[in-house]
Amino acid sequence: MSPEAKVGLFVLLGIVLLVYMSLRLGGIKLGRAEGYTLHVFFDSAAGLDLNASVRVAGVEVGRIKDIRLKDSKAHVVLEIKPNVAIGGDFTAVLTTKGLLGEKYLELVPGSPNAHPLKDGDEITHTKSYADMDRLITVLSDVSDDVKNVTDSLSKVLGGDEGEATLRNIIKNVEEMSFRVNRLIAKNDEQVGNVMRNLDEFTGMLKNDGPVISSDLKLAIRNLNDALVKTSDNLNQMITENRGNLKEGVENLKLASLSLQQAMDTVNRVTKEIGPQINDAAASVGSIAKKIDKGEGTLGKLINDKTLHEDIDKTVKGINSYIAKAESFRTFIGYRGEFLFDERDVKSYFTLRIQPKADKFYLFEVVDDPRGKKKKETKVSTVDGVTTTREETTTSDAIKFSAQIAKRFKDVTLRGGIIESAGGAGIDYHMYKDRFKLSLEAFDFDKDANPHLKASSTLFLNKFFFLTAGYDDFVSKVGLKSAYAGVGFHFEDEDIKYLLTSAPSMSF
Repeated sequence: MSPEAKVGLFVLLGIVLLVYMSLRLGGIKLGRAEGYTLHVFFDSAAGLDLNASVRVAGVEVGRIKDIRLKDSKAHVVLEIKPNVAIGGDFTAVLTTKGLLGEKYLELVPGSPNAHPLKDGDEITHTKSYADMDRLITVLSDVSDDVKNVTDSLSKVLGGDEGEATLRNIIKNVEEMSFRVNRLIAKNDEQVGNVMRNLDEFTGMLKNDGPVISSDLKLAIRNLNDALVKTSDNLNQMITENRGNLKEGVENLKLASLSLQQAMDTVNRVTKEIGPQINDAAASVGSIAKKIDKGEGTLGKLINDKTLHEDIDKTVKGINSYIAKAESFRTFIGYRGEFLFDERDVKSYFTLRIQPKADKFYLFEVVDDPRGKKKKETKVSTVDGVTTTREETTTSDAIKFSAQIAKRFKDVTLRGGIIESAGGAGIDYHMYKDRFKLSLEAFDFDKDANPHLKASSTLFLNKFFFLTAGYDDFVSKVGLKSAYAGVGFHFEDEDIKYLLTSAPSMSF
């Protein structure tokens, strides 16, 4: 069998394998259980994508099968693995991996005795955490409250006079605090003694209560007798000293007159201080007016509309940056393509930066076993006949790719540098992005024809994929070759954080 026939047979077998896997992934069931579907409704499913994870206790149990709009609500269709039972009182929660990670659906278990849901049933319990827009709205309300407080303060304080008044108040408070602390320190020991004496006294009352009660009754009787005797003696004394009592009343009148004079002095001092109090009130009013007119540092801070507009622009800018960072995704991958004619592997190390769902940037480092081409002219003479022929030899080389891509529904257009040469490519996606056909054209060498590459890719899951195709199939220098290979890719949150944190990076 000729080499061409062997290559054709291998390519045919590869195409049959890819068609078979495509039919399997396209929905034809061959005795394998596909799980069951559940339905859930949210007021908003912003950020949730198709094929996103469905998890229970952090373990993936299914995926998002469809998202549609129904009765002004987001209707989310879940595909659950057949061996996982979801109870009727489970709660569906939209959550995020980290601060800026991708969104997924978490199912929070309820009672272990709840009846499991069946195919087509609805999860009625839902919960959605507050997103950044709602948090910004709350912060705006708080800002309005703070503005009201500062408006109130502006009526009392402002300018140099208000600053001096505040300093005096703070100084008086410090002095009062110092005096209170000193007073407490001086009387700390006395208070301790009083408490100890009180404790001893209550203990004595507890132990000697009956005896003290008896003595107290006896003392009261004796006191009563003494009061009677004292009253008799007092009556006798008043009778004998009426003249002295009259003199005491006159002294009391003199004391009352002295007290009246002291009250007059207090009134006179109050009248003298009154104008100073009025001046202080007028100063406070002047401070409030200056603040209201925007004079002074505090007045400008409260009444300057430009400052408020700058703060509003800053908040909107932060909101826009967070929204872009949330949708920003990065993928790292590798694929190896075994070239049957070369019997060597061509390796691709890939970085895909995807700021939007329909736009991405693709960077690749390519290890090409036939990357360098060298043409040699050989002259040979046989039986007097001289012949000249050109031979092309190849060697290993490192190449680079940098492309920008835009997706339009099921078609993706790419362009830029492909394997260190200008070029373009097109991808056609099928079966919900599980299968892809691609065509690339680059290195437009007029002597060797453009480098054309046709490929097909089958994604086994979210990490691994198979690829097969024909490379450089219009080559004039014998570099055409069928190939088959395998690869993997995964999303990297660390690179995403570095790119979104860079101050000069903008997509």
